[in-house]
Parts: sequence; C-alpha cells; structure tokens
Amino acid sequence: MKSLLSGYHKLIYLLVIAGMIGLIASCDSTSDTDRIPEIESVRYVHPDSAAAKQMDQVGPGEMFVIVGRNLTSTKRVFFNGIEASFNPTLVTDTHMVVRIPGDIPFGILDPNAPEMNTIRLVSDAGETIFNFPILPPAPEIERVNKEFATAGETVRVTGRFLYLVESVTFPGGIQATDFSFAENGSWLTVTVPDGVTEAGHLNITTSSGTTEENYRNMFNDRRGIFINFDDKNPWNPWGTPGVDTPYVGDDIPGIPPLDGNYLYWHYDDPLTPGMWWFQSLATQFGTWAGTGMQMPDYPADTPTSELVFRMEIFTPHDKFKSGFIQLSFDWWIEKDWNPFIVDGERKPLVTDGWETVTISMHDFHRGTQATYGPMKNAGEFLLRYVNPGEPAGVAFEEVNIAFDNLRIVRKF
Repeated sequence: MKSLLSGYHKLIYLLVIAGMIGLIASCDSTSDTDRIPEIESVRYVHPDSAAAKQMDQVGPGEMFVIVGRNLTSTKRVFFNGIEASFNPTLVTDTHMVVRIPGDIPFGILDPNAPEMNTIRLVSDAGETIFNFPILPPAPEIERVNKEFATAGETVRVTGRFLYLVESVTFPGGIQATDFSFAENGSWLTVTVPDGVTEAGHLNITTSSGTTEENYRNMFNDRRGIFINFDDKNPWNPWGTPGVDTPYVGDDIPGIPPLDGNYLYWHYDDPLTPGMWWFQSLATQFGTWAGTGMQMPDYPADTPTSELVFRMEIFTPHDKFKSGFIQLSFDWWIEKDWNPFIVDGERKPLVTDGWETVTISMHDFHRGTQATYGPMKNAGEFLLRYVNPGEPAGVAFEEVNIAFDNLRIVRKF
C-alpha cells in the first residue's frame, strides 16, 4: 500500500511525521541559538523500507533526508557552496527534508573547489560541513553534428548534463585535448585529434559517468551506406548534361570532398512558392542503373522505430530557406524533410562544413511504415526538391547543397 503513495501523499506523510517529532523535540529546553547542527547521514525520502537505504549521491532537483542532531537550529543550507531554500515545517531535531536546487550552475563551478560535494548547514551558533557527492546525472548525447569530421575540425555535441567534463574520447581510445562546454551543460565543442581512423563512438566522461554508446554518438561509422556517389548504387541523371542536371564530383569551389565524390545541387533562378519540379534538383537511383539498390541487409521485419536515415550535407551560404527535400523509396515510402522551420521560425539552412542529418525511419510514409522490408526491397530511391505554395513556401534566391553517404543505421 505504501509503495502506491503518490508524491502528494508522501509529502503529507512527511509533514505528519515532522509535526509529531517536532512536538517531542519542543520539550528540549536548549535554545536553538546555542546549538550547532550535526549531520550523520543522508537517505532517501520514500517512507517504505527503502527509506533506510543510504544514498550514494544526489543531483539537481532531487529531494532527500538529512539525518543528524540539532537540525532545527539550521538557518541556512548550502549545496556545493550554492545556497538553497528549505521548508522549516519539514525539519525536526533529527531529520531534515531538503531539495537540491534544479539550477545548480555546474558549468561554472570549479570541480576542485573545497565547497564542491559538500552540504553545509549554518545556525546562529556555528556551522557543519558534510562531504557528500552532489553531482548532475550522467552525461547524455543527443547529436554529434559531424560524424565524419577529420583531424583539426571542430565537432559540436549537443545533449544534457555535459558539464564537469573530464575527458572526450574518440574511437581507438584517442582523447581530445581541446574542448569546451556550455554553462548549462547543453553542448560541447571539441577539436578532433590526430590519428582517429577507427569507427566507433565519441564518448564524454564527466564527474558523474560516461555517455552510453548508441547511434547518437557514432563516429566514423560507415555501416549502412547505400548511396555514396562512388561505388554504391550508380545513378542516371535527368535533364540536359551541363545545363540542368545534378552534378556528381569532388571539385565544386567551396565544397571540399568528404571522402570522394558527392552529389551537388545548384539552382539560382528565382525560386517562388509553388515550384515543384527542377531537373537540376532531382536525383534518382535504381535497378535500371546497373546493380540494383544494394540496401543494408537488416532483417526485413526490423521495426522502422529501430532505424534512422542519415546523410551528410554541406550548404555553404545562408540563402537556402524554403521548401522541403523529398526522400522517397519506390515513389511512395516518403519523407518530406523540412529543415527550414525551427521552433516555429523560418531559418536558412547553413552548415559548418559537412554535417550529419538524422531522420527517424518511422517518419517515412507519414509514420505508417512499420517495418524495413519494403525499403530493403525497394527498386528505386529518389531525392527531390519541392518549394510548396504559400504560406508554407516563400520566395528565395538560391539552392546550393551537396549530399554524401546516404545510409540506414540501427539505433542500437
């Protein structure tokens, strides 16, 4: 029954217990001004048998119980040197319910400062300091913006709890020496060190642990590529060569090769809402090109929720700002990728060199394609640009974008 208590009922439980113990404690004739609080241990709040279990560490926003003596004398509470508020009605002489502030600025705290990993209670008579790990959760990576970055390039990693960083490690166990992270722990930038040639994962280690390895922090991994404009899935361009055909090569000014040839789209005539077909902005691959589609050999019944589509793109300016790029298997399993609307606002698509795009395979065919089979057995794949009518589409100056290493990747 107790295990089913809601958070609200737990709070009521604590208030009742605190009140009962407080009545007993009030019989003590010693004034709070003459007493210094003492901390003996830290434990969980939950009122069942788990309450006796000692905690190993606490993190932002977490509620817990300080066990000690003279706790009602406490006037101020500090965690890692940061002052926090507390509710006096949840304090007895031997137990004090407190919550770690959710906004502890770990990004600007010195991990070697003496107040780190301490709980400090201050009363009129003095203070006590209790050493205890106060750390954020283990770091989490949501995106590595350049999966195929080379030595000397800057990679931006976004995620959560990316502070108190101790090391950034690339495949092969090669550690970076040049990195910095945001005060709020939402991103980290790192310069790729020399010698990274293996495929694997980019891992971040902080005071709280190391990132998990999955598709989000893959690095240098070429598994699942089915189009690379070199040796996989030849293509046959539409249009008049040299006039309105897409270009495959490695020598467009301002776009150095990623790892060989790439596909380049360019169109600088006026682009107006409602324009839906451009020979120079459509590229098809298929069985008629000579060797078939050569799709990754995952089981046909693999749920699309376990797969992502990835590609590298390079847009060297900020003029490309409307429309969508249609990714299509056999002309019906489709995804209209619109990178121009971010948080409800229109923004141009511009990259810092070659950047990685990740799209859930479950989003293809409007989220109704359940398994990989129809994609695995597809005879054609199409990349096509569309600028829809107003208000979804707007007029703009120029399309200028390159693609490489189209692939399907398992999440785990």
